[in-house]
Amino acid sequence: MTRYRLGIDIGGTFTDLVLYDKKEKSYQTEKILTTPRNLSDGVIEGMQNLVENFSEIDYFVHGTTAGLNAFLERKGSSVALLVTKGFRDVYEIGRANRPDMYSITYRKPEPLVKRRNVFEVEERVLADGTIDTSLNLSQLNDVIDEIIESGFNSVSVSLLHAYKNPEHETTIKEAIKQKAPHISVSLSHEIAREWREYERTSTTVINAYVAPIVENYLASLEKRTAQGGLEGDLYIMQSNGGVMTSEVAKKMPIQTLMSGPVGGAVGSLSLGKMTDYKNLICVDMGGTSFDVSLVIDGEPDVTSETSLEEFPILTPMVNIHTIGAGGGSISWIEGGGLRVGPKSAGADPGPACYGNGGTQATVTDANLVLGRLDEEGFLGGNMRLNRDAAYKAIKEIADQLGLGVIETAEGICDIANAKMADAIRTLTVSKGIDPRDFALVAFGGAGPMHAVLIADLLGIKKILIPTVAGTFSAWGMLQTDIRHDAVRTFVSLLEQSDKQKMASLFEEMEVETDNILTQQRVKQEDMSFQRTIDIRYVGQEYTVNVPLSVEIIDEQSIDQIAGLFHEMHGKIYGHNNPEGVIEAVNLRVTGYGKLEREAERSEESGVKTETDIVARKNKQIVWNGTELNTPVLTTEHLKYGHRFYGPAIVEDPRTTTVIPSGYKVEVDPLGNLEITKEEV
Repeated sequence: MTRYRLGIDIGGTFTDLVLYDKKEKSYQTEKILTTPRNLSDGVIEGMQNLVENFSEIDYFVHGTTAGLNAFLERKGSSVALLVTKGFRDVYEIGRANRPDMYSITYRKPEPLVKRRNVFEVEERVLADGTIDTSLNLSQLNDVIDEIIESGFNSVSVSLLHAYKNPEHETTIKEAIKQKAPHISVSLSHEIAREWREYERTSTTVINAYVAPIVENYLASLEKRTAQGGLEGDLYIMQSNGGVMTSEVAKKMPIQTLMSGPVGGAVGSLSLGKMTDYKNLICVDMGGTSFDVSLVIDGEPDVTSETSLEEFPILTPMVNIHTIGAGGGSISWIEGGGLRVGPKSAGADPGPACYGNGGTQATVTDANLVLGRLDEEGFLGGNMRLNRDAAYKAIKEIADQLGLGVIETAEGICDIANAKMADAIRTLTVSKGIDPRDFALVAFGGAGPMHAVLIADLLGIKKILIPTVAGTFSAWGMLQTDIRHDAVRTFVSLLEQSDKQKMASLFEEMEVETDNILTQQRVKQEDMSFQRTIDIRYVGQEYTVNVPLSVEIIDEQSIDQIAGLFHEMHGKIYGHNNPEGVIEAVNLRVTGYGKLEREAERSEESGVKTETDIVARKNKQIVWNGTELNTPVLTTEHLKYGHRFYGPAIVEDPRTTTVIPSGYKVEVDPLGNLEITKEEV
């Protein structure tokens, strides 16, 4: 009998697991060190700690970093790129814009495919989809033979105007699979079916670069979980905030790139609905990275185009800004000044205090020396920290700076906090958004430890710490539905658009999306579709994604779409031009497949507790250079209605919350900590 729903998030330092027992209506969590040599080892170990027989697991969802790590570390596959004859240099030339225009040392990122590995194919499709030159099958066979002889294990195919007519790309895939079924093939019209050759090619190349790694990882995980008794599908978190089965993930691995961080963003969306907070800044601080995302007016901030390491990606993703700042971020000295990150001690060897051979001072070591972390209480007492090793590592830095150990430890935390506040400004202030209008949701193993201090730097007065903060991304994955996105390029002045053609393209995408959802065993009654249009003022490069609320597109609905575009443009950019000429660029359909999930939780007890808070102990903790006797509380003893004031430390088996003076803490009906800055 199946009774469990399991969410798993692999981080750079820890692997987090959240198990929901449908029978008992309760959660269990697990946090173990990530196994970087074979990520599935940590997954299986964590599952075995929670469930004896995997056959009891009804739903399994997993956020994987296999593809992202391969991309970031440049350890992806050997990729061959096939392009239309005469367009060999599209990928290498890229765009002429210079992101860091004032840096004299700026260099474009090295392409993932070297020019010698780009092969031209004789064919030509025109911009309207008409075939001008048929595919030369004889020449194609020669190219395929060369690819096989050269030992490529992945091929990216990006032909001119294939987004309009994919016939030649499909033929190429069939020919490659016939001769070399072991080679992974990525087609641009399947990965990013929209115009702009460089962006489409870049997206397809990244997909091909990580495809064999993700395919092998998922195949291994499927095999090992099946051996343990798991009978259902493996669901993989997508970068767009939905999930897909592992079979679909193998075909579109690019959708898994941000699958770990996105779990927290989706969890924040659910938390916002439960607590009536519509504007949230979501921060996930683990051992390696710090991820920031937004929930605006109750909706996730999803972008249809982004870039990673300066490579453009044309696929819907939750807009996440990531920097190398986590508990494992290493402190170092450059030019006589203290620096923190982006290099991380990771899970192996980890911070010095882990006792696994690490000797470099990290943010976690600094928090331990300051007393914010407990040697005995870390991970619910399952992991003992070595304070002497942390002290020794920080003293080495302090001696070089001519500072005291405590002073240096506070400096390490202050620098990390400043970097994280700047990361939040990148998604807010730099886009005209005032962070003070938002509540800060903090999660991850280290997020609650720094959340209030970061909020203070930004003037944010409300901080939310979820009940499962330490494993919140894994919890968020259990709140998602299956999602698939389809797109068609349709460039036309909006008023002069061929409305019949628009309707036809929308219907075509809905059929395509219906088929994908059906493959993932979604019933018709559980499917829903959202139509949107990318619109811009004529002459602009960027677009605004405008939702459609009507099925029939006529003159009246066109006027409504135009009005909504002007309104949204004004909200996003602070200005609009209602008299300006506007044009449609892309038509989009997002399909959702509803999955069973936990019913929204009710209040813990219905009434506030009248009992007093019991502190686990009091200890000396450093606050702004001064040691203060500070109460250490545990979430086990905190109930709805409890209220207390900083300074205080709240320990949970999976994370620690640090509350300085000047802040009030209340436990809400769901067990979340609501932290509010007191008015002076």
